[in-house]
Amino acid sequence: MTDYQVNCIVERLCQQLHLAIRLKGTEVFPPNVKELGFDSGTVRTVFLTGLNLAGVTIQHPAEGPSEEPPWS
Repeated sequence: MTDYQVNCIVERLCQQLHLAIRLKGTEVFPPNVKELGFDSGTVRTVFLTGLNLAGVTIQHPAEGPSEEPPWS
């Protein structure tokens, strides 16, 4: 899985969590659930922890150009 895919999933999860809270309205327990917020940093951490436990690795893009061409 790539870092880009993780970011897309986290964004979608945040949207779905916020929607679920809005649709549930005042019936949600505990009453402060609307104040909890599901910021992308927290959702990303939980999601990556779950992926790690499942044995899924995340491929991060290479940082900067390599000094040596790959064919040398």
